[in-house]
Amino acid sequence: MEQMELKVTTGDMRIWSNFEEFESWIEERKREYDGVVFTEDQKAAARKSVANLRKTKKSVEDSLKATKKLWMAPFELYADKIKALSAKLDVPIEYITNQIEEFESKRIAEREADIQRIYDDNIGDMVDFLPLYKIKSDKWTNASTSIKAITKELTEAVNSARVGKMAIEAMASEAKEEALCKFKATLNLTDALDHINKYEAQKAEILKREESKMKTEQEARIQAEIERAKQEERRKIAEEERIKREAEEAARVEVKREFTTVNEVAAAPLTMPASIKAVYTVVGTDAELQELEMAMNSLGLYFERKKV
Repeated sequence: MEQMELKVTTGDMRIWSNFEEFESWIEERKREYDGVVFTEDQKAAARKSVANLRKTKKSVEDSLKATKKLWMAPFELYADKIKALSAKLDVPIEYITNQIEEFESKRIAEREADIQRIYDDNIGDMVDFLPLYKIKSDKWTNASTSIKAITKELTEAVNSARVGKMAIEAMASEAKEEALCKFKATLNLTDALDHINKYEAQKAEILKREESKMKTEQEARIQAEIERAKQEERRKIAEEERIKREAEEAARVEVKREFTTVNEVAAAPLTMPASIKAVYTVVGTDAELQELEMAMNSLGLYFERKKV
């Protein structure tokens, strides 16, 4: 298509005014009023001076506005013509653009169909786990991306997801279902495995605490049983000692009774109203004891000899 260039020519583009003369007049006014002190009687004159100066200032500002309007008049006329030209150019541009967009829409629709076909050919048993939107890349619809590249990326994504899913399912952990859900949502195998590892670490810590608690409780029960057995042993020993003491005491009582009683019938002939019982333990030979007994017989004493 033949190119066309818009040519623009401008004039001298200058504005003339008595700027220097006006600036000199202002400097004279500044010197005229510099240091002037108005009295009460001069108030009316001061107001008149201010009014004149403000009127001059307004004329300056009005001159700027009027000059700008005059200056912009040819530009506004030029701008209107340029806008009209631009609007006319929009007609063929829009017409051609619409056709290009139709071509592009058709190409994208065909590419979407290719992507869906590639997905269907490769997804296999992963269709419920891995929908297309999870792995689809925006660049796949670009004209610069080839079908071969799309096929390679898609199959790699499917295989990677399948391997990750199998790896999680192979783990003997109660947290693998949660890990599968996390992997399905993010396709980040590292995060999914980290979830299982953290769960197992927490579980191990809990089991360790429970085992420690059970061990402590078991040791406490054993210690309590040992203490109970010791108490029972002490009780039995105390009971045996009590029985022994009672038996010894009974024996002592029996011995005492044996040694402190005599045959009252046999002793009656030798017993006087003032007679008393006395127990002696004598150590001597048999001959010596016989002599002692002869002496007691000679004294008219009743005695009984009892072996100890």
